[in-house]
Amino acid sequence: MKVLKIYTDGAFSPLKNIGGIGIVFVLNDKKIYTYNKKIENTTNNKCELIAVITALNAISKPIDQVIIYTDSQYVLGCAIKGWKRKKNVELWKKYDEILNKASSFCSNITFEWVKGHDKNEYNNLADKLAVEASQLV
Repeated sequence: MKVLKIYTDGAFSPLKNIGGIGIVFVLNDKKIYTYNKKIENTTNNKCELIAVITALNAISKPIDQVIIYTDSQYVLGCAIKGWKRKKNVELWKKYDEILNKASSFCSNITFEWVKGHDKNEYNNLADKLAVEASQLV
């Protein structure tokens, strides 16, 4: 069984008004790819959500299971806990579209909360990638 674990994180530098996303892809417990990108004129919550959207959009082949790891209570709350999506409405529409597309390749997509800035090496790497991207000029 192929299990893809995806660790996502967002970061924001208010002094520069620049954010970043970091994503780590782990297939069957082996890191296979990392990605980060600078996001301008944003917020931390937007970056957290953009990281998840970007990760889900990368799913383009059939796979048995996908687990998205995030340290964002905002993303988890609005994605799976029924919180009202009052802000970032357009991004949440995009999320729904991309999740629907990803679901056509994997019927078993779940979300897990992971404590930020703790002992999880892949979450820490996603954070490092997001922070690095938010520092780009």
